[in-house]
Amino acid sequence: MSDEHLLVCVERTPATHDMTTFTFRTVEPHTFVFNPGQFLTIGVTIDGRTVQRCYSISSPPTRPDTLSISVKRKTGGHVSNWLHDNMTPGMTMTASGPLGRFSYMGKGAERYLFISAGSGITPIMSMIRAATDGTTSGPYRSGEQTDIVFIHSARTLEDIPFRAELEQLSVAHPGLDVAFALTRAHLDDPTAPTPRRLDADTLLRMCPDLADREVFLCGPGQFRSGVRSALVASGATLAHIHEESFGFVLPTPTDDDGPGITVDFTRRARRVNVTAGSSILAAAAAAGVTLPSTCGVGLCGSCKVTKVSGDVVMNHQGGIRNREIEQGKILLCCSEPISPVVIDF
Repeated sequence: MSDEHLLVCVERTPATHDMTTFTFRTVEPHTFVFNPGQFLTIGVTIDGRTVQRCYSISSPPTRPDTLSISVKRKTGGHVSNWLHDNMTPGMTMTASGPLGRFSYMGKGAERYLFISAGSGITPIMSMIRAATDGTTSGPYRSGEQTDIVFIHSARTLEDIPFRAELEQLSVAHPGLDVAFALTRAHLDDPTAPTPRRLDADTLLRMCPDLADREVFLCGPGQFRSGVRSALVASGATLAHIHEESFGFVLPTPTDDDGPGITVDFTRRARRVNVTAGSSILAAAAAAGVTLPSTCGVGLCGSCKVTKVSGDVVMNHQGGIRNREIEQGKILLCCSEPISPVVIDF
């Protein structure tokens, strides 16, 4: 499904107290073809205006007659709250895609480590469902061929989407190991896991061979930044850590002397501080520096600039070529600095 389609909602199902799964069919007969982990750009009409947002597909391509997105209600979330309050079976919306490079398909790895937090679980669920739905002769590995460790971080057990399904899948598929890392104590359930954050020691306890696995990481920016550092400290390499991040979220502004990593724009004689988990573009916007940008998700290439020095982690969606990356170019909307950076702009 690469062109825009009109989708009709056929079901809505609660995933947690603040997340709902919306399932759709196309109005015209159509089967969905996509890689597990990809996302859609949806369009809904709110107060007479069409608003677009990107949402990961949570259903697998092994069930091609319908397609699902799982949306978490957010404070101030214009589209997410509208979907929760208004989208019911029979209503329609537009969708284009699939888009994105966040998928285990084509990696050719023997073992995987999936890590998520919050709504970052949605593309991971598409991959897990595809792996456990597939047959040994098809493109999606299943059964004894599945070797996946999945770690999801949440506040409490009640905040874990798809918990019952994940626990059932881990029993039915011995190659799927599911673990939950809770960040808050659960006073009413003494059997709940001890509260812990995903630091290097915790990750190694949950997945001792993480350095030998292809890692897929999805969640809020600061979460990804912290887990990425912990993975590298535990022996993983950045080349084998794949991240999903889309959506333009302004970071909390910081003073030039405050925490963060500095990014200098040479031609503008401006310096901004980029806090952990923020993109260079978002930090620049928060500091009042206007930079070119259109899509905000690493697709269009309009925020492409030349990096003079420094290192970044760039989670783009195809808006830049490998040859350009080798020449030092980056996309500001999806680049997070991991050392001081100088940009020729």
